[in-house]
Amino acid sequence: MATRRRVLAVVALLLLAGCAGMGGGGDAGGAREGGDGAQMAGSDGGSSQPEAADAGASSGDGGAVQVGDAAADRAIVRNGRMVVEVENYSTTADAIAARARASGGYVSDSNRRLHRDDGETWYTGYIVVRVPSEEYGPMQSMVDEQGTVRSEETTTKDVTDQLVDLEARLTNLRERRDRLRTFYERANSTAELLRIEEELSSVQRDIERLEAQKRSLEQRVAYSTLRVEMHEPAPEPGAQQVPYHERSLVSAFLSSVTDVYVFTRGLLVTVASLAPWLAVLAVPVVGGRRLLRGRSLPLVGRSRSESTAADSDGDDRQDAADGPDAESPDDDA
Repeated sequence: MATRRRVLAVVALLLLAGCAGMGGGGDAGGAREGGDGAQMAGSDGGSSQPEAADAGASSGDGGAVQVGDAAADRAIVRNGRMVVEVENYSTTADAIAARARASGGYVSDSNRRLHRDDGETWYTGYIVVRVPSEEYGPMQSMVDEQGTVRSEETTTKDVTDQLVDLEARLTNLRERRDRLRTFYERANSTAELLRIEEELSSVQRDIERLEAQKRSLEQRVAYSTLRVEMHEPAPEPGAQQVPYHERSLVSAFLSSVTDVYVFTRGLLVTVASLAPWLAVLAVPVVGGRRLLRGRSLPLVGRSRSESTAADSDGDDRQDAADGPDAESPDDDA
């Protein structure tokens, strides 16, 4: 009986195991059915993907517009230089400056130089204008109409990455500043307050420096720079070498008048320059003469009669010294 019970228990366990296996198979079948359903749904979804691709392809124009907008959002610094030969420097420079102001720009720098050669004069120089970026092309066209363009160049520089980097660094520094301010309010000791305050000042200086760099870059992006170098035509060398006998009478007369004027003016300038020296040198001469007049010097300041009387007195004294024994030339004769 014990043996039969054991056999029956084993059979019961086997039957239970078989039922459990059948149930697992059903679950697996359900899973397979679910997987098949998901695969079918995926196949249906896959069939809808080409339609979405076709829709994206049909909107190709909109994609091009987006690319153009992305390119327009780039930060570009533009600098240009033009060399122009003009008939009148002053008129052209005034016209360029007026055009720059009318377009919302301004003149940042200018220079003009006068040249002279054998009575001929002409001007050379440059003017630097800064105009909004969208007005750079029209400004170049306007300058092109002012004369003969000898050379023209434009350089561009993309500073978008620099601006993005500056903005990121500024964001980090501002967040750090806010944290330091919180720590400053919660500090418990004077030493900690001083340390946080020093670090806060350093962060603030860095923020101000980066903000200045950012403003400068944004200003350079917003306003393009154009340097216009202008020069009037210089006189030809051959026209200056005119033979003397072929000069016109009017030009010869005017040249002579100019020479006389230059000589007279130079003489007057020389006299005016020497006058103080002559006055200084005349003082000792006049004083010396007055001293000589006040003194009685030999043979100086005496009349001829006084000199003759002095000579005769000298002879009489000499005869008295010789005595009566002296022989005279008459006795010898």
